[in-house]
Amino acid sequence: MTDCVIRSTGWHAPDARITNAELVEVFNAYVDQFNTENAAAIEAGETQAMLPSSEEFIVKASGIQNRHVLDRDGLMDITRMRPRLPHRPIDELSVQAEFGLIAAKAALEKAGRSATDVDGIIVASSAQQRNFPAVSVEIQNALGIEGWAYDMTMACASALFGLQQARDMIRAGSANSVLIISPEIMSAINHYRRREVHFIFGDASAAILVERADIEPGGWLVRGTRLQTAFSNALRSDFGFLNHAEFEEGEEFEAFVDQDGHRVFRDVIPFASSVCEALIADCGLTGADIKRAWMHQANIRMVHAISKRALGRDPTPEEAPVILDEYGNTSSSSVVMTFDMNSADMTAGEKGIMAAFGAGYGCGTAIVEKR
Repeated sequence: MTDCVIRSTGWHAPDARITNAELVEVFNAYVDQFNTENAAAIEAGETQAMLPSSEEFIVKASGIQNRHVLDRDGLMDITRMRPRLPHRPIDELSVQAEFGLIAAKAALEKAGRSATDVDGIIVASSAQQRNFPAVSVEIQNALGIEGWAYDMTMACASALFGLQQARDMIRAGSANSVLIISPEIMSAINHYRRREVHFIFGDASAAILVERADIEPGGWLVRGTRLQTAFSNALRSDFGFLNHAEFEEGEEFEAFVDQDGHRVFRDVIPFASSVCEALIADCGLTGADIKRAWMHQANIRMVHAISKRALGRDPTPEEAPVILDEYGNTSSSSVVMTFDMNSADMTAGEKGIMAAFGAGYGCGTAIVEKR
């Protein structure tokens, strides 16, 4: 069976940046406005007063300091508090395809590859801009790749679910090279008027180029992958094609991301840790054999807790790198970004584990070895 390697990765984050202080200022202005406008109902016990946010609350809850977004102005407008991404004519490249294309080109350039070297594309992200035609096929067309493309989603674990699919295709002989792209525009589905989630997400796009190992030396051998899912409503977004049919005119409906943060934290740490531990054992390794843990950047406590259980030791900042302080939670792109930024120093034979976990619940893991 043919071995599979990660040949290269690439990523892109928008230049526009929002600090915690800026986000809190807008959120608290909205809170004051809401509580003033609803003072009578709050006094009568008919409506709950909104609580303000703070920089201290955000850092304690997540470790996030900043986030990068496609549209800062719309998020900073108290009358809107959502990005403004104008609809494009159908003969123009869509916003999400354009976002994914930047990361895809970065991965191809880093590997010295062109469109003729790629058999197919998987766009693996938390949500796609439309149901059809597939965003992946739009990117395929923009790159000039002959072959196939499809979209898939498994929330924050999407990129690693895509990695296992690509690896299986290569090992089965149905593909020689697959490009996995995760264009995550989380600012479009986050609820910036909910205290529990208003600070969590940022926008970023990432890509992984996976190839047959015998094409040329180098790269990262994918030693093993493991996926696991378990149904939960604790982290949910109801955006979907039935929305327009589910509700009548005038009914209030908000399909944004919503979560029970405490429950997610309680559930996902043992869940994701067990998947990591099982994969390490599947590969005939122990935590001592793993030099680095590239974790999905959900929040800093989850990164540390899951890394500690997977490695069997308290990880150093080098062993479990963190990028969420600058970029926030960028969903499935975050594990690829963390790997890309924190792997160049590793030498041949050294191994690391990639792990991503999120809504579903879903967890995807991969052990890779520098060649």
